[in-house]
Amino acid sequence: MALTMATSAAYAGHPMLSEDTGTQGTGNAELELGYAWSRDHGAAIFLFQPQLSYGTSSTFDLLIQPSWTDVAGEKGLGDTNLDFKWRFYGAAPWSLGVRAGLDLPTAHADLGLPNHKVAPHGLLVLTGDFNPLTLNANLGYSRVPDYLGARPNLFHFSAAATYAANERLFFVLDAAIDSNPDSRQSTSPAVALLGVICTVRPGLDFDVGYRGRLNTVAPIRQWLLGITYRGAL
Repeated sequence: MALTMATSAAYAGHPMLSEDTGTQGTGNAELELGYAWSRDHGAAIFLFQPQLSYGTSSTFDLLIQPSWTDVAGEKGLGDTNLDFKWRFYGAAPWSLGVRAGLDLPTAHADLGLPNHKVAPHGLLVLTGDFNPLTLNANLGYSRVPDYLGARPNLFHFSAAATYAANERLFFVLDAAIDSNPDSRQSTSPAVALLGVICTVRPGLDFDVGYRGRLNTVAPIRQWLLGITYRGAL
């Protein structure tokens, strides 16, 4: 169960835990290449989770997010998220949006969803833009297949602050708490993240992040590295 938490999908722009309401715009695309190295209860875990977003309108994106994992030497495809993102309200400085979709059971062996069943998820997103400070808050829900001692209804809350030091350098502080997928455990895993995003040139970002646990049931630590490219199709 701990390994499931360590390799669980992320629904936010790399390296963040919290999603924002930003969309790509009509005809624009964004490709994120996200890498993560974790250690949890003695197991070394690697996760590669690219994400492709495409803007069908000024407020609506379609997203696909496959994954590839290496959990204690067991390697293979992970599950795939197929999502949409919709910003349905905006009145400066606040905006509201939703990201929702399906977690598809594409994983190799036991590296993903049990019983090869589809799992729906949804995320309500609040963003406040107070340049140079941006605030994000997320409230999420996932329904996962019933499996032995697994908890089928999972909730998520996260909050983040991003500070723009200048046009090229951004600092991120993020924290999240999630339902424990192990129904035998009453404590919810809580983590915090520190990250830096650097815009090398317009449309090209590099990022690094470190995620640490805030209680003993969360994964011990995780290092993150990402490359993001944006452009018109």
